[in-house]
Amino acid sequence: MAEATPIESITLHGVKVWVKREDLNHPIIQGNKQHKLKYNLIQATQQGADTLVTFGGAHSNHLLATAYAAQQSGFKSLGIVRGDELKHAEENWSDTLKHCRQFGMQLEFVRRADYRLKQHSKVVQTLLNGLGSTFIIPEGGSNTVAVQGVAEWLQTIKTQLKEHPSHIICPVGTGGTLAGIIAGCGLNQWHCQVIGISVLKGLHSVKHAINQWLSTYNRNLKLPSWQINHEFHGGGYAKSTADMLHFGRQFKASNNVALDKIYNLKSFYALDTLIQQSVIESSDRPLIIHTGGLQGGTA
Repeated sequence: MAEATPIESITLHGVKVWVKREDLNHPIIQGNKQHKLKYNLIQATQQGADTLVTFGGAHSNHLLATAYAAQQSGFKSLGIVRGDELKHAEENWSDTLKHCRQFGMQLEFVRRADYRLKQHSKVVQTLLNGLGSTFIIPEGGSNTVAVQGVAEWLQTIKTQLKEHPSHIICPVGTGGTLAGIIAGCGLNQWHCQVIGISVLKGLHSVKHAINQWLSTYNRNLKLPSWQINHEFHGGGYAKSTADMLHFGRQFKASNNVALDKIYNLKSFYALDTLIQQSVIESSDRPLIIHTGGLQGGTA
């Protein structure tokens, strides 16, 4: 079993903050991705699959993590990429896509209308029919077993802290990590406030998905209060404001912690703002989860 990543203590505007450095757990399957993929890989093996199929955009950390995990575990992999504008424009590929191919992932670019339908699209179904035994991992790796992996991981965090946090903050994309943290708090018997910071504009449907995943847990489990904050998306996925970017540079200079531009820049910026707004006070002990993703570029 890999050694747990550290929980470091920093101070923001007079508030002591715990930072779970999950960006240090692996150079490729970094941060939360490792925990979300754990039981997906186990299920794929149990079902005798030979190809992992998943979905993502050109900058998807999940695509890259799946490509690497598949190669290491003896699977082939297929990544269905949102948008067909890159299909014949390899010179415009992101570093993430180039690395996916280096790890053996077959990349197929589909129109956004087909991407929204995922495996129910005729185009995607045709791709799947040309493969052997497939195991489909949802976009972002978020599903019931991903939530299980994250909840299990949060129980290991409990062993690193002498007291429970007042708040837990993490970025939110597809919602699996936040759901796992909420479930993990229930298992830990932590009665704290869980705050997910949306990194996408208009990300309101994810709350329903999170409630669906949480419904699979023991109904006697007392879950903490939780919310998704939609004020810090920075204009949308992979977008950010000049103020956010300035914060990211200052934060790295002051704390020697790099923040990726898509997820953690927004969650750390949000925490800093919430402290300045006295939503989180000096008597509180917030824990913020650094979910990695640094290979996609830092602020």
